[in-house]
Amino acid sequence: MPASCYLCARTLDHAKKHGEHIIQNAIGGVLISDDILCEACGGKLGHTVDAAFAAGLAPLTVLLDLQRDRGDYSRVGATLVAKTVEAASLENIQFTLHSDFSVVPRQPVFLRDDVNRSVTVIGATGKQAKQFANSPQIQALVAGGYTLELSTNAATHAQKLLVPVEPNSKAILRGVLKIAIGYAIWNGVPRNNIEHLLDQDDLTNSDSVLGSTVFPYYPTTDAERLFETDKHTHEDWYPTHHLYLFSQKTNLYCYVELFGAIQKYVHLTGRYAGPPLIHKFVQKAEKWEFDEKKFTARDPKDLHILAGQFGVKMNGRRQADIQKDVLNQARSRAYSLEPDNTIKKVCHLIGLLIQFSLLKNENQFEVVRSVFDKASMAKAQLGLSLLDDLRANPMIGLPLVRETFEDFRIGSVGASCPEQARKVNVVNLDQYAAYKIYELLRAKGRESLLQYTII
Repeated sequence: MPASCYLCARTLDHAKKHGEHIIQNAIGGVLISDDILCEACGGKLGHTVDAAFAAGLAPLTVLLDLQRDRGDYSRVGATLVAKTVEAASLENIQFTLHSDFSVVPRQPVFLRDDVNRSVTVIGATGKQAKQFANSPQIQALVAGGYTLELSTNAATHAQKLLVPVEPNSKAILRGVLKIAIGYAIWNGVPRNNIEHLLDQDDLTNSDSVLGSTVFPYYPTTDAERLFETDKHTHEDWYPTHHLYLFSQKTNLYCYVELFGAIQKYVHLTGRYAGPPLIHKFVQKAEKWEFDEKKFTARDPKDLHILAGQFGVKMNGRRQADIQKDVLNQARSRAYSLEPDNTIKKVCHLIGLLIQFSLLKNENQFEVVRSVFDKASMAKAQLGLSLLDDLRANPMIGLPLVRETFEDFRIGSVGASCPEQARKVNVVNLDQYAAYKIYELLRAKGRESLLQYTII
């Protein structure tokens, strides 16, 4: 059957198709499909969903070097905790934090230091600072013997920067829902499974529907607790984006992870009637070396070969459109990671813990201490009991050695990870969400300067 737009349900012909990022381009998503939304509906959701979603994640994306085709979300509003008494007046000013960690005021400001008889003017640009320095107030100080300094960065005066983050805001929930729906439709899930999540040519705006559909992930098994503790130290290419689409009888879920920090389950439907399914996608979030020239055709023959290599349709299409799809597919492949690598890492961590639990001289080996430190942190933060259990009874490690952990973050019908996560109390969920966002700061080495306020 020909593909159709999941929003308006119209059949997609060549005139209506357009490349839609399943994970939004603004956050470095590279998985693109032209079979899920028509051009008009893609543009509409770009305004109603994607723009607010990208703005909501700007506090995180400002830390990262993302691959984007368009848009700039590498800045975010911030307030400043002053380093000195002389700079205390800056705490009442609204600043913009840029990805290079320059701190720029919305309006020009000045600092007066009577001890050193100096005045510093800080503007958004050098021209703005220079213009403000010509004001009567500044010129009076200069005439009185104060030295003048012009600046476009208040970072040197900051002890810490405060940035609000709302991981459970409506904008974030709707953006995650769009990702899950797009990934499900791309993997062949019929539109009737998600119709209840649409509302008059838009995604649902209902708080109750969003709250019951998109809910926080929480590590509910020992394997998850160990893996999620200091994940940035062992997950390859952190930070990454993850999508797991899976069914459990009539329930269809999508696990969505963004930057290793935003983790949600999406319950797409409780009336799924299709075959059992599980699909996974993992990609690097930050820029990666990609040589566009290697995938740009020199002539029609080259283009035919490249199109065949990446499964791009050619019949009746313009060469420019075919070339664009080839580059999109090549870029997506360059950023994609093998999803099973996560499972391999889980097996490796659990295997190390089992082996090391048998040692009597654990303090003699740094690698052993690091694994035990991770286990101790997981116990304190997430309730990991596995190390204590292994020490009390080493035999419980035998079935774990044979465990494949294929149900990691998924579980089974009788022990569904999403449904167990629903039962976790709000306090623990909030603490975990704050920890994950702080971990991203630690991974980027910014925890001493930047502090997120979780709302």
